[in-house]
Amino acid sequence: SNVARWGGVKEDRRCRGNTWFVPYRTIQSRDKHRPHPATFPIKIPRMCVQLHGVERTRRVLDPFLGIGHSALAAAELGIDFVGFETDTDYCAQSRSAIEEAMSAG
Repeated sequence: SNVARWGGVKEDRRCRGNTWFVPYRTIQSRDKHRPHPATFPIKIPRMCVQLHGVERTRRVLDPFLGIGHSALAAAELGIDFVGFETDTDYCAQSRSAIEEAMSAG
Protein backbone atom coordinates (compact mmCIF):
# COMPACT_ATOMS: atom_id res chain seq x y z
CA SER A 1 0.00 0.00 0.00
CA ASN A 2 1.02 3.63 -0.34
CA VAL A 3 0.99 4.06 3.43
CA ALA A 4 3.51 1.25 3.91
CA ARG A 5 5.65 2.32 0.98
CA TRP A 6 6.00 5.95 2.12
CA GLY A 7 5.84 5.29 5.88
CA GLY A 8 9.58 5.78 6.50
CA VAL A 9 9.90 9.00 4.49
CA LYS A 10 10.91 12.02 6.59
CA GLU A 11 9.59 14.72 4.26
CA ASP A 12 5.94 15.57 3.89
CA ARG A 13 4.95 13.71 0.71
CA ARG A 14 1.22 14.36 0.79
CA CYS A 15 -0.40 15.18 -2.51
CA ARG A 16 -0.59 18.96 -2.85
CA GLY A 17 -3.42 18.75 -5.35
CA ASN A 18 -3.49 20.67 -8.59
CA THR A 19 -3.93 24.13 -7.04
CA TRP A 20 -1.40 25.67 -4.63
CA PHE A 21 -2.16 28.85 -2.73
CA VAL A 22 1.01 30.96 -2.75
CA PRO A 23 0.63 34.49 -1.39
CA TYR A 24 2.72 37.16 -3.08
CA ARG A 25 3.67 40.77 -2.44
CA THR A 26 1.75 43.47 -4.25
CA ILE A 27 4.12 45.51 -6.39
CA GLN A 28 3.98 49.18 -7.32
CA SER A 29 6.11 49.02 -10.46
CA ARG A 30 6.10 45.95 -12.68
CA ASP A 31 9.10 47.24 -14.66
CA LYS A 32 11.22 47.46 -11.53
CA HIS A 33 10.09 44.38 -9.57
CA ARG A 34 9.00 41.95 -12.27
CA PRO A 35 10.35 42.98 -15.65
CA HIS A 36 9.58 39.60 -17.22
CA PRO A 37 5.99 39.04 -18.44
CA ALA A 38 5.77 35.52 -16.96
CA THR A 39 7.13 35.85 -13.42
CA PHE A 40 6.16 33.74 -10.44
CA PRO A 41 7.00 33.79 -6.73
CA ILE A 42 10.27 32.08 -5.78
CA LYS A 43 8.25 29.95 -3.38
CA ILE A 44 6.78 27.93 -6.29
CA PRO A 45 10.04 26.37 -7.56
CA ARG A 46 11.22 26.01 -3.94
CA MET A 47 8.07 24.01 -3.13
CA CYS A 48 8.58 21.84 -6.23
CA VAL A 49 12.16 20.96 -5.26
CA GLN A 50 11.20 20.34 -1.64
CA LEU A 51 8.32 18.11 -2.73
CA HIS A 52 10.70 16.10 -4.92
CA GLY A 53 13.17 15.84 -2.04
CA VAL A 54 16.09 18.17 -1.37
CA GLU A 55 18.40 15.30 -0.38
CA ARG A 56 17.72 13.51 -3.68
CA THR A 57 18.10 16.60 -5.85
CA ARG A 58 21.63 17.15 -7.13
CA ARG A 59 20.91 19.84 -9.69
CA VAL A 60 17.97 21.89 -10.95
CA LEU A 61 17.64 22.54 -14.70
CA ASP A 62 15.51 25.39 -16.03
CA PRO A 63 15.52 25.57 -19.84
CA PHE A 64 13.57 28.85 -19.73
CA LEU A 65 15.45 30.83 -17.06
CA GLY A 66 13.79 34.20 -17.47
CA ILE A 67 14.88 36.45 -14.61
CA GLY A 68 16.09 33.53 -12.51
CA HIS A 69 13.49 32.78 -9.85
CA SER A 70 14.07 29.03 -10.07
CA ALA A 71 17.83 29.63 -9.76
CA LEU A 72 17.25 31.74 -6.66
CA ALA A 73 15.12 28.98 -5.13
CA ALA A 74 17.86 26.42 -5.83
CA ALA A 75 20.46 28.74 -4.27
CA GLU A 76 18.29 29.14 -1.15
CA LEU A 77 18.15 25.34 -0.84
CA GLY A 78 21.88 24.89 -1.50
CA ILE A 79 21.38 23.00 -4.76
CA ASP A 80 23.41 23.37 -7.97
CA PHE A 81 21.59 25.01 -10.85
CA VAL A 82 21.80 25.13 -14.64
CA GLY A 83 19.64 27.53 -16.63
CA PHE A 84 19.24 28.57 -20.25
CA GLU A 85 17.94 31.90 -21.52
CA THR A 86 18.00 33.30 -25.06
CA ASP A 87 17.20 36.90 -24.09
CA THR A 88 20.44 38.63 -23.09
CA ASP A 89 18.66 41.24 -20.92
CA TYR A 90 16.85 38.58 -18.87
CA CYS A 91 20.07 36.58 -18.64
CA ALA A 92 21.92 39.61 -17.26
CA GLN A 93 19.12 40.30 -14.77
CA SER A 94 19.10 36.71 -13.56
CA ARG A 95 22.88 36.63 -13.23
CA SER A 96 22.79 39.86 -11.20
CA ALA A 97 20.04 38.55 -8.90
CA ILE A 98 21.85 35.23 -8.39
CA GLU A 99 25.16 36.94 -7.61
CA GLU A 100 23.41 39.25 -5.16
CA ALA A 101 21.71 36.31 -3.42
CA MET A 102 24.94 34.31 -3.25
CA SER A 103 26.88 37.22 -1.72
CA ALA A 104 24.12 37.95 0.80
CA GLY A 105 23.70 34.41 2.02
